[in-house]
Amino acid sequence: MFEVGFGQLTQQGRVASWDRLPIMKGIGYGTLFITVFCMIPFMWAIGWGVLYLALSFTTGQLPWTTCGNEWNTELCSLGVNITNETVFLQDSLPQVQFWRNYVLKLPNGNPYNESFNWPMLLASLAAFVTIFAITVRGVKSSGKVVYFTATFPYVILCVLFVRGVTLEGATNGMKKLFVPDFERLLSPQVWVEAASQAMYSFGVCYTGLTAFGSFNPRRNNYFKQAVFMIPIGCLTSIFMGLITFSFLGHIAHVNKVEITSVISSGPGLIFQVLPYGLSLLPVPQLWSILFFFMFYLICIDSAFSEFEGMMVIIGDSFPTAVSNSKNRAMTGTALGVSLYLLSLMLLHQNGLYIFEILNYYGGAGICLLWLALCESVAVGWFWNADKFAIDFKYMTSTNLSIYFKFCYKYVIPTATSAILIFYCIKWEPLKVGDYVYPWWANGIGWILSLSSILWIPGIACYVMAHGEGTLSQKFKNGIKWDLEKKYKLESDEDKEERIELKI
Repeated sequence: MFEVGFGQLTQQGRVASWDRLPIMKGIGYGTLFITVFCMIPFMWAIGWGVLYLALSFTTGQLPWTTCGNEWNTELCSLGVNITNETVFLQDSLPQVQFWRNYVLKLPNGNPYNESFNWPMLLASLAAFVTIFAITVRGVKSSGKVVYFTATFPYVILCVLFVRGVTLEGATNGMKKLFVPDFERLLSPQVWVEAASQAMYSFGVCYTGLTAFGSFNPRRNNYFKQAVFMIPIGCLTSIFMGLITFSFLGHIAHVNKVEITSVISSGPGLIFQVLPYGLSLLPVPQLWSILFFFMFYLICIDSAFSEFEGMMVIIGDSFPTAVSNSKNRAMTGTALGVSLYLLSLMLLHQNGLYIFEILNYYGGAGICLLWLALCESVAVGWFWNADKFAIDFKYMTSTNLSIYFKFCYKYVIPTATSAILIFYCIKWEPLKVGDYVYPWWANGIGWILSLSSILWIPGIACYVMAHGEGTLSQKFKNGIKWDLEKKYKLESDEDKEERIELKI
């Protein structure tokens, strides 16, 4: 709610809007870095979905459901009644071998994996072209696209849910979703991933919310829209979890193994387990097309909002870059090509492990929690929640609940601080599946995190060093904002009303 309102009040994107609190402008730059680090693996994941979607359009068997292909090994098995559960996901299933050898080309000794990964090069290019096509004409055209990309997936989800819950063993799978593993709660990585996933689901501490808020009229009651999104997002996550675990339960039932044997951390859950579950259904080509089309729409819906957020940041700093359709197209092309070229590092045989480092350390994780902590302190204490309530009423004609003030001042800083302290005390090397990252890989990850984290103290020190007066005066100037000076209000009546609200 704060981030949308921040953009609406200032009519600017994620970086320029923090002129409201110059001492905390590092939050804007940190957000920009996080978004870039997030977009690279995110767009690559869309490429994976594009590849699976394209290969689903076949009248024959789906390529990941059979053995005997050039990417399969002699261990390939169709996975019916496997007696050795330890190899269920690790070596045997054709879906797993397709993912590891055809899609990722992991360095596992298979000669096929030594060839260049042309399929992913083209699939990821298609993902970037899609994002560019949606955003090239600006928010008016992309806003129309979102009506379809944000609603149609629910139709497919409902179809998949009905089919999933009617499968044998689905009930056991869905029960597993709600049974906690208390030992895992002692792992700091679990808490960091859970907290960052919650923020990631709503786009908090990324560029999109503030950017789209800046397109609203300054006098727009966005409150109901912002609050409405919270239960919708949470219920959607649970709904998708039920669908996923219904298929997991069915897979475990068919193969007579424990459900824990078919759960794999990382992106493998989507691209190894679910293709196998879908292959067990009648007309698997149709179900596969529906699922990966849904996956594609959901990802595109998220990706183009962050892309648009970066375009707004560029436009705030260089207005001529988006001043007309031609300039906007050139700027969008330059941004898209830059991100695409950076993503080519994931073509490497170890691309999956680079993907996880970028995703965990660069685009989410502790740097996202740090930004949330600093942002809540900024609005709750430096801006002051009571003064934000004045701005909020000016925009929405609604009083800000004391609940939100309490959250900004106490709840969010306490929760994020507690998780960060817990993470630092019980830090563990990044782990994906059974693979534990070496010290130097975690070191690279920390460098990625610091590239976002250090902007906040760095900008704060810069403002304090170049300010005038005593340290106290420098700090007060760093959190002072003159609305009439920095932003043009809509009318003189707005100025008078704002003065009355302040009084």
